[in-house]
Amino acid sequence: MRSRAAVFAICLLIPAHLAAQGPNTLRGRVSDETSRPVPFAQITLNPGDRRIVTDQNGDFNIASIADGEYQLRVRRIGFEPTTVRVRLPLEQSPFRITMTALPRILDSVRIRERGPVVRYTGIVIDDFDQPVMGAEVIAAGASDLGVRTDSAGHFRLLKAQKGTLLLRVRKFGYTPYFGSLSLRAEREDTVRVKRHPQGLPEAYILAESGFGRDTFAYIELDSRMRWKSSGAGIASREDLDRWADMDLCQALMRTPAASSMQLRESECSVPRCIVMDGLRPQILPLNLINADEVEAFEYHPRDLTGTIANRTGLMCNRRALGASKATGGFVVWLRRHQ
Repeated sequence: MRSRAAVFAICLLIPAHLAAQGPNTLRGRVSDETSRPVPFAQITLNPGDRRIVTDQNGDFNIASIADGEYQLRVRRIGFEPTTVRVRLPLEQSPFRITMTALPRILDSVRIRERGPVVRYTGIVIDDFDQPVMGAEVIAAGASDLGVRTDSAGHFRLLKAQKGTLLLRVRKFGYTPYFGSLSLRAEREDTVRVKRHPQGLPEAYILAESGFGRDTFAYIELDSRMRWKSSGAGIASREDLDRWADMDLCQALMRTPAASSMQLRESECSVPRCIVMDGLRPQILPLNLINADEVEAFEYHPRDLTGTIANRTGLMCNRRALGASKATGGFVVWLRRHQ
């Protein structure tokens, strides 16, 4: 009886507003001044430091939030950073956030001009040569914002740009595909993905189908491809295949991107800060990587998105590496066994 009385007394001491706290789900949409959705906007919820990214329709969901007042910080390349406050539980849902677009010319930065548009088509099939319907096909930096395969597994990117194309294909229940190619004229390719075995946990299949934490790396890749500064160099697997028996540095000097990167043989053994697969920063010289190991290579003399600096953080001492704060960096995407 005494223990029950003690528990009852403690409960009476808990403030009413804390006792009433319960999980909330904050549903919202980010749009611009013309009410068009803002996809892939980065949202930070404080307190709690929870981070999410809006989907292609500008929508977002944040689950399991206690009652109280919070601050939402919203960032997206091409828009002014936005900070709003929200109190939960909401009186009206969904919660709407409006971002203001920046002008196309920022200070003295010149936005890269778009190249000629060409048509790129393909078919997605599984390991049994069956078409995969409803697979999401995204070309990093392309204005299509992703398409889905039809009932025959076909897709078409009508607004692809000439140059290096970085392609990502994913669907729940299948291994994701990531590949690069040099798009010079209209072409059609076959993309093969593998089915996941049945009976695996749903959370595992979700992550292994391309919907895990590495999603952020591909969102950042898309931003860098859209906002390349002058002097940026992108090399595809097809650019490197001719020089597959060389190290990466030697091979890059023979690709179309060489004129932008201005690499010299004497610099091949210089340690550099490299972001591997868009996620992991490492310090090593380019000549320690074999060209036949690389799916795609990015060089940004100035990273307008800030995504490279966010990944390198304190891992790379820029002064020790002889680089300024404004310098971008290197991103290496390794080949995968599709």
